[in-house]
Amino acid sequence: MAQRTRTRQNFLHGAIVLVVGTIIVKIIGAIYKIPITNLLGGTGFGYFNTAYNLFNPIYALAVAGLPIAVARMVSESMAQKRYRDIRRIMGVATMLFLATGTAGTALMIFGSKLFVNLVGNADAFISVLTLAPAVFFCCIMSAYRGYYEGVRNMYPTAISQIIEAIAKLIFGVTLSYIMIKIGLNEYNTSSTVFGKAVASLDEAKMAVLPYASAGAIGGVTISTAAGAIYLWIRHRIKGDGISKEELMSSPKPHSTAYIRKHLIKIAIPVCLAAIIVNLTSLIDLVTLMNRMQTALETDAAAFLGMYRGLIPSSMEQSDIPNYLYGSYNAALTVFNLVPAITTTFGISALPNVASAWSVRNIKETKKNIESVLRITALLAIPAGLALFAISGPILSLLFASKPDEVAIATPMLRVLGIAVIFVSMTTPINSILQAIGQEKAPVRFMLIGGSLKLIINFIFVAIPSVNIQSAPYGTVACYGFIVVASLITLVKSAQIELNYISIFVKPLLAGSMCALSAWASYGLMSKVIPLKISTVICIGIGALVYAVVILIIKGIAKDDVMMLPKGEKIAKILEKRGLIG
Repeated sequence: MAQRTRTRQNFLHGAIVLVVGTIIVKIIGAIYKIPITNLLGGTGFGYFNTAYNLFNPIYALAVAGLPIAVARMVSESMAQKRYRDIRRIMGVATMLFLATGTAGTALMIFGSKLFVNLVGNADAFISVLTLAPAVFFCCIMSAYRGYYEGVRNMYPTAISQIIEAIAKLIFGVTLSYIMIKIGLNEYNTSSTVFGKAVASLDEAKMAVLPYASAGAIGGVTISTAAGAIYLWIRHRIKGDGISKEELMSSPKPHSTAYIRKHLIKIAIPVCLAAIIVNLTSLIDLVTLMNRMQTALETDAAAFLGMYRGLIPSSMEQSDIPNYLYGSYNAALTVFNLVPAITTTFGISALPNVASAWSVRNIKETKKNIESVLRITALLAIPAGLALFAISGPILSLLFASKPDEVAIATPMLRVLGIAVIFVSMTTPINSILQAIGQEKAPVRFMLIGGSLKLIINFIFVAIPSVNIQSAPYGTVACYGFIVVASLITLVKSAQIELNYISIFVKPLLAGSMCALSAWASYGLMSKVIPLKISTVICIGIGALVYAVVILIIKGIAKDDVMMLPKGEKIAKILEKRGLIG
């Protein structure tokens, strides 16, 4: 294995690498999601998300705990110069990931039929089955990602994510389109769709959707294989940068049994927390369609009155819950953009906080914690408030060909805008707690938060006049509780005092001005110029107002700027003009 100079990044440098990668991934993902949504519509996207929402908790069970455990153990060993331990950790982790990946894939294959019947969406079976191998490939990727993140090199993670996104775009859209063409061509020649007799073209278009969804899911499976292959090849060629001299001077490594036991001990609570995070999506999946069916049976007139003119007239009543669930996922597609970015802050922060905490450098620990929380809030608060203010225009911009689904999703995205703030803070805070040895705390808080969401969904979705529109409120309650409880625990455990004005109050003030300016500018411009152009301009105005206000009130800290590439020069310029705190 070749040896190269090790690339180590501070928190913000690593976060920037991951954020840039994530932004590229999200741009590619938008290019993917928009045609896929237009190809599948609300019903097909319901099948797609049924498969994905089974995949997420199984994926979390298989891989979520171990990468964090690997990253933490590697970063601690790096701080203590135990380089032989680092190599052994990678070997042990690889074997564990192979086992969990195989088990996760098998669980998804053999449990798929039971699952789709349980959630009342049997037509999603093919999509679930197609996605099963992705668990195995994700496990392979996660072993390498956790290892490189532990040595504070975020480039392999970012590049592999971009490769995944490109492969998903190419294969997902292509395979979905091919399945639709095959199905409709078969209908034109034999009045059947994949062997099933259909009576009309409209019925044929509905019958082909489970297969179109499976095609889109096939792109996801292929993309995970592509990412895993890249990381394997990279590791074989470039190695990890640990030199022979460092290995020779390193203390005798811990035994394989010790490392395996320690990895599992850290991973289990982290894994449970990750499962529960994904459990909120699973709660939606299990409860929403079933409870909407109850609401329809209770008072169909009140239920359907909320969506007059928005549900296709040819749709059977039994298909309406899946259609509304698919429309809800249009809102979730936008909602998930910001947490996807802030998750990278947690990934980058964990090795830095763990390194400082392992040698009990409280000053450096506090500095890293405050930077993580402040930078997360600087992004999450304005983004969440902006989604609250202009949810309709944003959805219309992205899903112009689906006006009915947009109309259904808009009020839900408005509430999810508030939830964005809490969800975005959750992963970074959890990563910090895990870095300082408080792995069990996130599990407790997630269980309580998940219970709140389950109760709200179960009670309110079954009310005909409320139905699925109540789901986002459960998300707000769930993650609002988690953030508050986690912050209290973090302060007590790390024995630090946080600067709440710098972390939360200043971003809230600037974020409110951002949302207000975006809302007002859209209201004015939409009267005289096309709506899409108005949306783009109002987003730009909101961002500009936010940047100006945050600088005026000194919402950016000097420590944060200093961690940027060439940060010292940037800090001097801003400090000279009185624009940083």
